[in-house]
Amino acid sequence: MVVKAVASIVPGGASLRMVRLADKNIQPCNACYKCLSGDCPLKDDFGVVLSAILDADGVIVAAPTYVRGPHSSIQRFLDRGLQFWRHMKALRDKPAVAVAVAGGVDGEGHALLGVENFLRGMGLAVKGRAVINASLPGEVLLSEEAGRTLQTLAADLFSSSVRPPNDATCTVCGGSYFDFRGGNRVYCLLCGARGEVIAGNGKASFLTVPRPHGWQGGEESMNAHVEWLREMREKFLRERDLLKEAARPYRGGEFI
Repeated sequence: MVVKAVASIVPGGASLRMVRLADKNIQPCNACYKCLSGDCPLKDDFGVVLSAILDADGVIVAAPTYVRGPHSSIQRFLDRGLQFWRHMKALRDKPAVAVAVAGGVDGEGHALLGVENFLRGMGLAVKGRAVINASLPGEVLLSEEAGRTLQTLAADLFSSSVRPPNDATCTVCGGSYFDFRGGNRVYCLLCGARGEVIAGNGKASFLTVPRPHGWQGGEESMNAHVEWLREMREKFLRERDLLKEAARPYRGGEFI
């Protein structure tokens, strides 16, 4: 309902096509790295979903909160993300908005982080992000506060600019998820930037330094990451016997 509501009020109108990830057969990645040089050997619905994203002018992703995190289907799709690099130009900067729905106030945990990471993991441009609180089916449509949030997301999706953040955010990716690592040092959980907290005028801000990795560093960084993965695959092939011998004592065991 959140996705439909946002799409219905996009300025200028929009044609909506939907995917329910939980209904799709998305198999776990088996880390074969064949997608770096060819097609993924797994035959499931991943390609259908990726094609739908590639065909779209904009993307709205909403997920419910399950035990203070997003639904597992979000991460399962993202786990197959090495295939994204073959579509860098088509995915890069495609506009998107992220929504997490939580039953109680402050109950979302890292759900919105998961949805935003899903979008940024594909290289999409996050134009808006929000948590909406609603517990009952249809309740989101009766909340005035949720209605204002939906209006904002709809306006942001195809806006030519990004709305300035209300709170302190990463100066590299705009994320607001940090790991505090002693003193005033912080680490951005979305893009890997490192920096420090700066306090002044009763408000905190962050000065962060880029650490280019994958999408966050642009096409050049993404290509470099893929080349590193290829090198690791070749290294594994060269040292396979040594690695297998080291792992031999840990084979087997009692599995339930």
